[in-house]
Amino acid sequence: MKEFFKLLKKEHVEIKGILQELIETKKTKKREELFHTLRIALVPHMKAEESAFYTPLMKKDEAREDAMEGLEEHHVSELVLKELEKMPKDEEQWGAKIKVYKEIVEHHIKEEESKIFKSAKKTFKKNEVENIMKKFDTEKKKILKGIK
Repeated sequence: MKEFFKLLKKEHVEIKGILQELIETKKTKKREELFHTLRIALVPHMKAEESAFYTPLMKKDEAREDAMEGLEEHHVSELVLKELEKMPKDEEQWGAKIKVYKEIVEHHIKEEESKIFKSAKKTFKKNEVENIMKKFDTEKKKILKGIK
């Protein structure tokens, strides 16, 4: 059971690192490269989490509210990510928006790792978490093929 949550936390650390690099660079080419790296790390993670983790969590009455909030945070994250993708990376506004985006993502990660993981650990049995981890891995690989 712990392995799944360790994997998610490891990916969260990677995503936060990329976001930190993004806000520190002013070079357009580097921003474009890092943003591409962020999308490859973040989009499959979020989508796989939604289908493999949040969907079964929504079916558990005691965890439903936390799961709904997590899904809504993913939705907001996707909207802002799409805006960032469309904007020229050399715009001053892009720099401001990526800083706000980092705050949104980090807030979500903090809540997910404390509230939502705790709720999931209480709610799911060991075999359920193992199935979730397998589905997460399968979904992530499938989504990654479509994003590159």
